[in-house]
Amino acid sequence: MLSRLRSKRPRQLGRRTQLLGAIAAVAALVLVGAATGAIDRDSAIRATPSRPAVEDVVLGGLRDPAGLPARKPGNRGGSRAESARVEPSEGREKQAKDEGDGPPQRILDENRKLRRELDHLKTFEAERRKVSGTLALAAAGYDGPLQLGRGGLAWPVNGPVVSPFGQRWGRLHAGIDIASPAGTVIRAAQSGRVVISAPTGGYGNYVCVQHTAQLNSCYAHMSRFLVGRGAAVRQGTPIGLVGCTGHCFGDHLHFETWVNQQPVDPMGYL
Repeated sequence: MLSRLRSKRPRQLGRRTQLLGAIAAVAALVLVGAATGAIDRDSAIRATPSRPAVEDVVLGGLRDPAGLPARKPGNRGGSRAESARVEPSEGREKQAKDEGDGPPQRILDENRKLRRELDHLKTFEAERRKVSGTLALAAAGYDGPLQLGRGGLAWPVNGPVVSPFGQRWGRLHAGIDIASPAGTVIRAAQSGRVVISAPTGGYGNYVCVQHTAQLNSCYAHMSRFLVGRGAAVRQGTPIGLVGCTGHCFGDHLHFETWVNQQPVDPMGYL
C-alpha cells in the first residue's frame, strides 16, 4: 500500500509540473499578443491624419504644421496684426497713386496765379478803348510841343518798378507798376490838363493828364482823387493817393503814357 502511494506521488508531481508549464506558456502567449496589438494600434494612430479640432474650425481654419491658423479661401481679412501691417502700405500706395493722377500742387498754384494775371489783363482791354477815345477828343482842342526822350516826365511816385510794360501771355500790360505804400501822394508827371478823373473798370480810380496833343500820362488804382476833370496841373502837383481799387493784387501805382491815343512804354520818358 505504501509503495503504491510512493509510486503515484512522482506521477502527480509530473502532471502538476506539466500543467503549470502549460499555464505559463499560455500566459506568455497572451502577453505577447497584447503587446503586439498595442504596437499596431500606435502605428495606426500615427499613420492616420488627425482631424481638425472644432476650436480651429470655429476660430478661422485649420492650423498648419507650425501651429499658425491657415487663412480660409476668400478670406480678405486675417488677424488684426496682419491688417495693421497691410494698411500703412496700402495708404502709401493710394497716396502715390493719387499724386500720380495729376500735376504737383506747386504747378496748380502757379497755373492759378497765371490765370489771375490773365484775367487782370483782360479787364483793361475794353477800358483802354474807351480811354483812347476820350484822349482823342481832348487832343482835338490842345496844341503844344511833344516832349520826347528820357527825363521828359517826372516820376509820379518813388519806388521800384515791379512789373514792366509789354506782352504777357498774348496780352498787353499797357504800363508799369510802381510799388508804393497805400496813401502815398501821386504827382503829375508833367504840366497839363486833367481829361479823365473817374472810376474806370479794372483801372479803379483813374486819372489822365493831357500834356500835349499827342502825349498823355495816366494813373490807375488810386485810393482817392485829389483833382477833378478839367483841372489845370503843373508838374509835381498832387493828383491822387496810391491804393488798390479796381482789379489789382496789392497797393501800387499803375502808370501809363499814351502817344497818339496808343499806350507806349513809360520808361522812354522817365
